[in-house]
Amino acid sequence: MSSIIGIIAFLFMLSFIVVIHELGHFLVARYFGVYCHEFSIGMGPAIYQKKGEMTTFSIRAIPFGGYVMMAGENDGSQDEEEGWLKDVPEEQRLYAKSTWKQILILAAGVFMNILIAWVIFVGLTMYRGYVTGDPLPVVYEVVENSPAQAAGLKPDDTIIALEADGEKVILDDQNDMSEFIQYHHNEVDVTVERDGKQFHTKLTPAYDEEMQGYLIGITSLVDVKEIKWYEAFKYGTKDLIDTTATIYRSFAMLFRGKGLENLSGPAGIYSVTTKTVSYGLSSYIALIGIISLNIGIFNLIPIPALDGGRIFILLIEKLLGRKVNQKFVEKIIIGSFILLIGLLVFATYNDLVRMFFK
Repeated sequence: MSSIIGIIAFLFMLSFIVVIHELGHFLVARYFGVYCHEFSIGMGPAIYQKKGEMTTFSIRAIPFGGYVMMAGENDGSQDEEEGWLKDVPEEQRLYAKSTWKQILILAAGVFMNILIAWVIFVGLTMYRGYVTGDPLPVVYEVVENSPAQAAGLKPDDTIIALEADGEKVILDDQNDMSEFIQYHHNEVDVTVERDGKQFHTKLTPAYDEEMQGYLIGITSLVDVKEIKWYEAFKYGTKDLIDTTATIYRSFAMLFRGKGLENLSGPAGIYSVTTKTVSYGLSSYIALIGIISLNIGIFNLIPIPALDGGRIFILLIEKLLGRKVNQKFVEKIIIGSFILLIGLLVFATYNDLVRMFFK
């Protein structure tokens, strides 16, 4: 039963996030007069369709994702010979709009993903009625048979810094430590303060299957503060900013070749979703916000198959003062799709290794 609930929760989450993303494109495209042939929830054969003034709204058999079909997308997906496209006036096509309008249309999906994440973060903070401070890197308890115990750490020790693979981080809070050890799994040099004196010890983070991440085996205390309902906007926005910064740092590490083994695909997201659903509805909603933010930010990467890449091409055209050859654009978009599929295969391989061999 739990696996069925996990599958339903996984499909709903990704479909909701994708549909919200596509809704952003659709609303701004229609506002600027771009003809949208179809707005679809799901993929595959249509099981329900309703014709609007200009757009056909569809529900399709495969409950996964969705799309909006805008006239004039330079992605190689449209053929001028298609019945619906050849009847669309030139001025109602995406490429016929001014550069800034095209950019707003392409960026609208990302905006919607970020907006939904913000609404969720604020809403959950308002619902809880309290916030927790960032846990200080002070040891409260040491887990039995953990790397921390083997390294000689004790309660009330303060972890000052971590160093591994030629990189060092001075810790402001325990979140810095958790992030560092996700990317440095080999021996880590730990600077510790105990009774006013500093010393060094070494430990190797251990992979935790339940948490699906690396841990050293300590717990810390956090401060809990009750808030007024209107303060949720402040703290929810802070959560959004902090999570965004973490995502950008993660992408930066990946581009440097660090943490590639942490990259997750659909299988990993499904596994996390199943566990999160078991923790309750609020945890599941929080996950939707985090994944929506991740997808939104990922779409801003200047890869031609993504919104960010297509915006980058528009900016290049504006700089050059002329259009880039459409056939060339279509080829690099198709090529980048192939690269993304390769990345997806690699991420899925990582997921399977974590699920069955760790």
